[in-house]
Amino acid sequence: MRAYWFDNKEGDQRELHDSGRDVNPEYLEKLGVLYYRFADEKDVDKLASDRSYKNRDVITVSPEKMGDIYEEKVKSFFNEHLHEDEEIRYIRDGAGFFDVRSEGDEWVRIRLEKDDLIILPAGIYHRFTTDENNYIQAMRLFKEEPKWTPLNRGPEVDVNPYRKEYLQTVPAIAGQEMKENNSKEGEGSAYTPDFDSYNNLLPSGQNPPHSNAHDSMSPDFLKVENTLNADGKKIKLQLPLSCEPPGPNNKTKPKVWIIFGASGHMGQSLTRACLSKGDEVVAVGRINENTIESMQTTFPHPNCFNTLCDVRVRESVSTVIEQALEKFKRIDVIANCSGYGVIGACEDQDEHEIRNQFETNFMGTVHIIQLSLPYFREQGAGRYLIFSSTSGALGVPGLGPYCATKYAVEGMIEAMLYEVDAFNIKATLVEPGLVRRDEKELASGPLPTWGHFLIKPPSEPYSDPTSPALHAKRMVQWLGDKQPTSAKKCADLVWQLGHCSYPPLRLLLGSYAIESIRDRLRSIIEELEDWKHLHHPIAPVDELDNEEDSDDARDVDMSAKPKKEDRAAKRAATNSLKAESDADSSS
Repeated sequence: MRAYWFDNKEGDQRELHDSGRDVNPEYLEKLGVLYYRFADEKDVDKLASDRSYKNRDVITVSPEKMGDIYEEKVKSFFNEHLHEDEEIRYIRDGAGFFDVRSEGDEWVRIRLEKDDLIILPAGIYHRFTTDENNYIQAMRLFKEEPKWTPLNRGPEVDVNPYRKEYLQTVPAIAGQEMKENNSKEGEGSAYTPDFDSYNNLLPSGQNPPHSNAHDSMSPDFLKVENTLNADGKKIKLQLPLSCEPPGPNNKTKPKVWIIFGASGHMGQSLTRACLSKGDEVVAVGRINENTIESMQTTFPHPNCFNTLCDVRVRESVSTVIEQALEKFKRIDVIANCSGYGVIGACEDQDEHEIRNQFETNFMGTVHIIQLSLPYFREQGAGRYLIFSSTSGALGVPGLGPYCATKYAVEGMIEAMLYEVDAFNIKATLVEPGLVRRDEKELASGPLPTWGHFLIKPPSEPYSDPTSPALHAKRMVQWLGDKQPTSAKKCADLVWQLGHCSYPPLRLLLGSYAIESIRDRLRSIIEELEDWKHLHHPIAPVDELDNEEDSDDARDVDMSAKPKKEDRAAKRAATNSLKAESDADSSS
């Protein structure tokens, strides 16, 4: 037997549909699904006796056995349904799949083969299919006369008394079905909640930033509803259930974190979130901006070890890792919140400023990963939470070199995931949109809007107030006025990343992040559609030459054959007309 989350991709129902995210038997038990492996049918007899099962039959599902009705039968088995009786199936030969609904209404696929026995409780929604070998022989056990009566899912079945009884037996599912705010994970790896979920990331009482995507909506759509559900209880932001976030069904143990850039606004919020939930943290401040005393003042917690580091220096990073192992004896999660950027036109930024951004953002990440990977590999587990940015997915005028560093980080992390997956090492790119500090001021005065950005005065060619090169500067000023996404609420989701079973590749935070990246992807797709005619095959040059030579010979003497340059011009004109024609037809 093997259980895993169904990938929800298109394809034949008999394919594996393997998401690569396994589900353990303990989780199945929480859904009421029991599994046994019996090599001897005497064990099946004993189980049947213990559970008062009197009758049984054997069914063979295959084209040879069922003939022309095989495909129709397999499709009927695959309709989502429930039974009013407990369902016991013992596989005598072949293999097949049982899919059962989780508490998040997602499919868990269970592959069964010879000697596997499964018990499905009455009232659970499920479905069955053979695998690609189109053959399975199973023993079905019944308490009374053998019968198979599926009740296909629908409004009337949702209130079936056996369904209600099942929900009372498994309260986690009942509670989840009542939640209207349950977020879903898309087909891709990034966690992208709906717009209402993003609004819940806002600080209390704040409205979301206005977006052209919602211009046609009523003003009420853009208001943040109070974060209470229909029962008057506070809504808790949570990763999708397919990630198996920490909660009643996924008890977690305290973890040891190293948080680089803990003195920044996201780093501070994440450090406080971890400490408040019982984790142990090595909080790493910037060696040229902080002191140990200032770090201890910021995080005066017995579970926090404060230290300093310059991520640009390999030896400095190595020292932090050694200190963490000496203090807490292990490392479970490494978060890199450190970052540095210069706001200014690409032409205005000098070599030192560009190199400093790459040394901090990209090489700093390289140092952290290369020095900790050997430990994670030996440990057989580890997790990286790398703070990237929406600037790692789209170019922002005024942040050219900074965007380049984030593009580099994203490419490296995505490639590395394939390399380290066999070692049970996971990584997530955290892509915040516009995140402001929740703490408005210190005793010394107001905090800067984005402490890790240097705003460089523009040169004369870029000094016009409407210059695109000043977009990033205007964005920072807008950020200070609007105060969008809450750093505290973002930090709570990132903490869940450190404790969930199946982290996504990307976590987008804030409505600005999802809207801007979605617009970027839409633009790329539109460009592909506009230029797809260029992928059409054309005749080889020699073939065109021969055709033109043949045409010329019919009209003029061979001695008057056009020059090669004339033929090239003709070909160019022909291709141009073809391109215009294709473009017209595609539009």
